[in-house]
Amino acid sequence: MAVAIAVKKARLGAATHAVDFETFYATGYQTVYRAALAFSNSTEIANDATQEAFVRAFARWRRLRKEQWAMAWVMTTALNAARKLLQGERRKSRRAAPSDHVRESETTLVERIDLVSELAALPPRQRQAVVLHYIGGLQISEVAELMNVSVGGVKSHLFKARAALRGDAERSRGAGQ
Repeated sequence: MAVAIAVKKARLGAATHAVDFETFYATGYQTVYRAALAFSNSTEIANDATQEAFVRAFARWRRLRKEQWAMAWVMTTALNAARKLLQGERRKSRRAAPSDHVRESETTLVERIDLVSELAALPPRQRQAVVLHYIGGLQISEVAELMNVSVGGVKSHLFKARAALRGDAERSRGAGQ
């Protein structure tokens, strides 16, 4: 009898585990996806990175579900996956013949958005800090922990990124006059 009860509890626990994760996924997917999209400037890479991050989170869900920083972990995992995918794309594009490049008609609407292209022009660490803080909504101390740098380091990355973005905006306005 005790074995039957233990089996029932295990099944109920597994079902609750899945429901908890489904809620976590449903509430966090768009935020993580937008961060990965802003970081990578590619809908395909953002999708792949976001899915990979949530797959990894599900594999670790028993430990992650109790942590306040679980969504920040998923976001960082997605950005790391996006970085790796971007590196792979760059390697492929260096080896590809010019005819293999994406044609203009295949570009996505997102690639035409000025902000996304300006974010893509930032150095990776500045872009990561901007995405985690401004798009992901994380506190500077959380960004510092996730990026494995000091709070001052994050502030420096954010300052330099804002200055670069501001300079791009001023140049765009000057060109339009």
